[in-house]
Amino acid sequence: MTDCPNCEYHRQRAQLWRDEAYKQAGHPLPEREWVGLTGEDKQDWIKCMPWPPEPGHIMVLIEGIESELKDLNR
Repeated sequence: MTDCPNCEYHRQRAQLWRDEAYKQAGHPLPEREWVGLTGEDKQDWIKCMPWPPEPGHIMVLIEGIESELKDLNR
């Protein structure tokens, strides 16, 4: 899923406001459960990897996985 830059900006700002509200109220910040990739997600990423991998392809793969994990853990 790709979001527009404005949507991402507003999502991050809302999170900062929530965190600040918790701090000012004297409450601990809520712990969020980590969400990882499913087995199917991992297989999809493996399928898109060319063989033999080149350094540039590996960086694209790492950046894609990082992006997906960020989306899952918002």
